[in-house]
This record gives sequence, structure tokens and C-alpha cells, in this order.
Amino acid sequence: MSSAPELIFSSAGQSGGNRCGHDPKRPLLTPASPIRKGKGGLPRILSLAAERTKFWYDHPKKCPPLLTKSNRTIRSERREACLVVLETLLSHLDLASLCLGVPTLANGFIDIDMKTIVRDSGLGHRRCERAIRQLKEAGFMKVTQPRGRSDEGRYFGCRAIRVITTAFFEWLGLGPMLRRERARASESLRRKAQKAHRKLADFMRRVVAGAQPIFKRRQGGKSREQRIALWNATWASHVRVGLDVQAAQRRTNETLGYPPGYSPGLEQ
Repeated sequence: MSSAPELIFSSAGQSGGNRCGHDPKRPLLTPASPIRKGKGGLPRILSLAAERTKFWYDHPKKCPPLLTKSNRTIRSERREACLVVLETLLSHLDLASLCLGVPTLANGFIDIDMKTIVRDSGLGHRRCERAIRQLKEAGFMKVTQPRGRSDEGRYFGCRAIRVITTAFFEWLGLGPMLRRERARASESLRRKAQKAHRKLADFMRRVVAGAQPIFKRRQGGKSREQRIALWNATWASHVRVGLDVQAAQRRTNETLGYPPGYSPGLEQ
């Protein structure tokens, strides 16, 4: 492991680095917000899993799911991003459900958003997206996009539900430990629910019925024409910097708070 982040970035331009600051010989494998250890920290299985994944950077063939479809090693830049994002995801993992977020009695299960992943990893948005796509293809992660329904009866996209699969822990040789830790986490939640005279399911519910679409809240009193003009201008700015049409649409919807597949041409 390198001595200091500033040295890594200063040397990147001198020895095989690139615009994102990656140096293949001196990778930065720790996220901006590492997993909390020790007293008051997270369960040991999470930091242990993060530590074991670091081995994959120099030995990618030890983890076939992180190879390409043609069984070739993925680029060192991508391996670095995958390991940084993995530790970030583990730091937000609810062991009882393996979902990324926090179970609460007041608001049910609160899933983390992409902004949180980007912030805590210290990587750029696109690098995080590519790393997550790689982890999904490897079978280490699943992402679903639920829909909610507004008071007016319109459907809209909700925050994505991200799940770390048991296959990830199995590849690390942590399957038995995971089963024990999940049982403990579930029992802890059960006791909290019992103490509050509530059901365990109350921790895990996701409240979407009757909610208002995020994009509608964010864009308040704008008329339909103003919303479309803003969307088109934002989309065009992403295209000008080199994104393809679909990537520009996705980035625009993330920026403005629309559902992932939204397009002004589909607005009713």
C-alpha cells in the first residue's frame, strides 16, 4: 500500500497514470470514507471482506467473475475502482437483508443513493457507475429500480435498491461467517422491534405509496415548457462533452431528479 494519497496522484502523470489519477503500480485502494473498525465500528466481517478483496488487484485471475467475458484481465484502473466501490458499499451494508441502506422504525428501510456512493468512495460518478456495472456482471451485486405512485395516480421511479449477493462472500471464503452475522443482525432487529412493540417488517418496508415524484418536488412551479427546455439544455450539455445519447439521457435524469428512463417526448 502506498504512503500518502498526494504522492499517488502526483506520480500518476509520470508513470502510466491517466486523467482520473490512477497509477497502475501504486493503486489507491481505500475509499475516502473507509469502513469503521474497532470499538463502535461495523461488524468485523465487513472490514475483513474489504481487506480480502484487495488481493484481487494484483491477482485478478483469482477472482474469475471480475475477468472479462473472454477471460481476460480487466484494466487496472477498473480493478482499482471496483475495490474502492466494494469497500464503500460494504460500509453501508445492512447484514440482515444484504441491502445497502439503513433499517429504521420511523421511515422503514432507507436505501442509499448514488450521490452517497460517489461521495464516500472519493471517485468520480462515471467510475462508480462502471465499477457497479462490473460488480453486477460478476454476480456480486443486484440492482432493482422500484416504482412508486403519486397521489394523482402517476407512476415514477424510486431510489434504486442495491443488494450485495451471498456469492460475493462465498468467493472470499466468508460464507459460514456471513450466515452467523446475518442471524445476529436479524436477532438484533427483532429485539429492537419487540422493545418498540412493532413488527420486524416495519424496519424493512419502503414507503412509496402516495409519495410525490422527486422530479416534481425539485422543479416546483416550472411549467411543462420550462421543464422540457431545461431537460433538453442539460441533455445537450452532456452530449457536447462526449457522452452518447443514452448516457446523456441517464445523466440528465440523475441531475434533474427524473426517473431513469424519462424523456420529454414521453411526458403526458
